[in-house]
Amino acid sequence: MMVNIEGENIVPEDLGRDGLMLLQHKNCYKLDTASVLLAWFAASFVRKGKPCEMLELGSGTGGVSLLTSARCKNAHIDGVELVELAYKVFCENIKLNGLEERIFAYNCDLRELPTEIKNKAYDVVFMNPPFYDGTKGSVTDVAVKSEHEALARFSEQGMLEDFIRVQSLRTRTSGGYAVMCISPDRVPECFSLYEKYKITPVRLLTVHANSSKTAFLALIAGKKGAPNAEFKALAPLFINEEGSSSLTKRALHIYEEEQDDCFI
Repeated sequence: MMVNIEGENIVPEDLGRDGLMLLQHKNCYKLDTASVLLAWFAASFVRKGKPCEMLELGSGTGGVSLLTSARCKNAHIDGVELVELAYKVFCENIKLNGLEERIFAYNCDLRELPTEIKNKAYDVVFMNPPFYDGTKGSVTDVAVKSEHEALARFSEQGMLEDFIRVQSLRTRTSGGYAVMCISPDRVPECFSLYEKYKITPVRLLTVHANSSKTAFLALIAGKKGAPNAEFKALAPLFINEEGSSSLTKRALHIYEEEQDDCFI
């Protein structure tokens, strides 16, 4: 099956879960390790067997939302994406996988959400906000392949505070979870913003290439309207065995087995 979007042929790739396929456009941010782990982490805050409303801020082409839907059959997911090209691919991915009843895409700025989203409170709001602060350095300091990818990786179309403010506004008070992945050096900034917007940090997981490497990713979860919620730093996640390209037992569990982790 070939799909043509803006003159570029793109081929579906197997997501390796529930037979889902993902269209990826060469000019859009690609599904990566952070995407896969964010889907797993977000799904770990969904109560099994109960209807769940989820919102993804900055959905890109929809890979994280698709993976999350495969892990949480009881979830309805709204995805917000600013870049029109990525949004179009996201819509095609929903159709390709027959998920029109479970995932809905919106093409808008998260700072100007449509009424349909503003009228809802979500059980889990998850996001992979831009890792880099557009006010520090230049886009050319980090390798990007296109303007579309630059928008995804740099905060020129919305600062980290914008993402967390909106995340707080849309997370259900008293029991809703705000989940994100971010560069580890920005964790203190995230926690400071969580305090400002009344989100209590409850879980922190650092991700490392192996046991001898410093963290390259942090997964964070906070609870809305729960000032006394307990905080736990989870055991670090090592992706590869030391001195090998083989996945660790824990990484294999996350990538290949059914969702059974729950951090609630």
